[in-house]
Amino acid sequence: MDNIYKYIDQYSIYTFDEYPFNEIDATLFSFISYVDYEEIVEKEKLLLKDVGRMHFGLHNKEEKNITAVRDATKLLNYIKDTNRYKNCYLFNYEYDSSNDIQFSAISIEFQKNKVYVSYEGTNSLISGWKENFILGCTFPTESHKKAINYLNRHYTFKKVELYVGGHSKGGNLALVSSMYSNFLVKNRIVKIYNMDGPGLLDKEYNSYNYKKVLPKYIHIMPENSMVGIIMKSSNKEIIKTSTMGPLAHDILYWCINNDRFIPSTLNIYSKELEKALETYQKEHTKEELENATNNIYSVFVKAKIVELQDLKDIKNIKSLLKESTNLDEESRRLLVEFVGIIIKSLGSGIYNNFKELIKIKK
Repeated sequence: MDNIYKYIDQYSIYTFDEYPFNEIDATLFSFISYVDYEEIVEKEKLLLKDVGRMHFGLHNKEEKNITAVRDATKLLNYIKDTNRYKNCYLFNYEYDSSNDIQFSAISIEFQKNKVYVSYEGTNSLISGWKENFILGCTFPTESHKKAINYLNRHYTFKKVELYVGGHSKGGNLALVSSMYSNFLVKNRIVKIYNMDGPGLLDKEYNSYNYKKVLPKYIHIMPENSMVGIIMKSSNKEIIKTSTMGPLAHDILYWCINNDRFIPSTLNIYSKELEKALETYQKEHTKEELENATNNIYSVFVKAKIVELQDLKDIKNIKSLLKESTNLDEESRRLLVEFVGIIIKSLGSGIYNNFKELIKIKK
């Protein structure tokens, strides 16, 4: 099955004038926001081909140890000299990691007066997953406020067609910033792309602001989604992936046929996790949810589990369960349920070992 690199090989010979912008381009633009553009891109427009060359002049290609950043950097290098992408303009790059938040956004003009605003998401590290789950109990976050401000500040008086998107947390920021932008900006928005990012809490999901942007909104989710299923959303496009488990969150594993994703349906593990999270959210207060998220995150840190793929190793599972003994009963129950669903998606053999360990701990 083809992936985004195959799409680039097949279609990057065409400019956007020759072959129109589509959801694969939107996915690519959402993902390259993970690249570190500091000291390169600011307010002034720079051609993507020049940004790519300057980036690799400043950074060693192998120095990135965060999966999403490393993959996005490779993607930038792959497209920087292609007909389709080399003459796109990058500008208005912003990055803020102060005050316990991580926010980044960049604008990409892919055709004259057509701009894709891309919000950086979270990576495959446990810290990134924590950030996505926090969105399930807090609104608005500091990142939400910054995302809304970014759109209003840069595009209230700029007459362009806007496409707003992001991957993971970035997809949620794209949706929320579009919902709460001022009416001038909202009228400029053509499409909103949420690439496997969380949805909305009940209040926002039922709001007028959501209904207003809904015709422009699309929520693309892999069949083994573990982030996009957090909270409520509409206009879902479920797509096939070439892998199972947490790695399905990475766009490099999303299956493509020509210039479209291959349709699929949510698998049993995603449905199970979606139901578990929905039930837990209904039964607990905002404070209890935040407390459980922070407690569970601390257990992963103490067990030295960096990303969910680490749960393939039985030693890591044992360490996680050992550290979880100090959790309150509800937090531990959620941890065991969540980890159990993740492990099931990684393979039956690992899950059988997990069930045995749970029996021992009980």
